[in-house]
Amino acid sequence: MALAKDIRAAKTACRLVHVVRAAFDEEGNAGYVVATGRSWFVLELVTASARFDGMACMRYADVTSVDPEPHTGCLERALEARGAVRATQAPVDLGSLQSIVESSAKAFPIITLHVPSDEIRYECFIGKVIAMNPETVDFCHITRDGQWENFLREIPFAEIMRVDFGGDYEEAMFLAAV
Repeated sequence: MALAKDIRAAKTACRLVHVVRAAFDEEGNAGYVVATGRSWFVLELVTASARFDGMACMRYADVTSVDPEPHTGCLERALEARGAVRATQAPVDLGSLQSIVESSAKAFPIITLHVPSDEIRYECFIGKVIAMNPETVDFCHITRDGQWENFLREIPFAEIMRVDFGGDYEEAMFLAAV
């Protein structure tokens, strides 16, 4: 849990970091840690084009490295020049995965659930939470073509390894969905 300590320190210091979860995304994500819980933390994502792009709830257990973002100076100057304002907190309850899904679904019209995949490292399901059961979430998914699927996906909580919300792609899919 040494990395959890580093993640908490990054939050306290308001430091832009680069977080890698090698099993899922070798390139990693840049951002600011805006909330920490017992097992999960929230990263406000910063793109390479120096824009905020929503938030990602990740498990400490999946993190393989957390380092200062190598391009911090440039990114922070560009964010400041754009008048971008960092979040001071996350609109989610980090008490459990179920509370993360429930609170993010209440705060945003759609969210993204990341689950492992046999073909690729992980699969993203973007859509709306319809119901939650003790072991699963019933999820209405938007396809890559911007179409709502006409069936619900039952996604086990045990398989969810990241929850995103408030990003540009989620917004685009929501706006395009018919």
